[in-house]
Amino acid sequence: MSFLNTRIDHNRSKESVEWLEEEIAEQLERYKKIVSDMDAASEKREQWYKEFFERIQDQGFNMDGDARMKIADDDLPVKPDTRHKVVY
Repeated sequence: MSFLNTRIDHNRSKESVEWLEEEIAEQLERYKKIVSDMDAASEKREQWYKEFFERIQDQGFNMDGDARMKIADDDLPVKPDTRHKVVY
């Protein structure tokens, strides 16, 4: 078997093609709604990130049981230049 020819052509009925088109359209509508909700929460998300970074710097995070480790400024992740992306 060649890995270059892995596509299988299927004969689909008219009903199944229509169902697929409807399903894809519904999924795209749901995706657009999720993206708009995620974009609307961008200011809240920035605040959540800020609070989380402050918390792990001040209180630290649990390493083992009650043992906590504080995170230095240099060890915090750098915010990427790209915008937040919804992946599905």
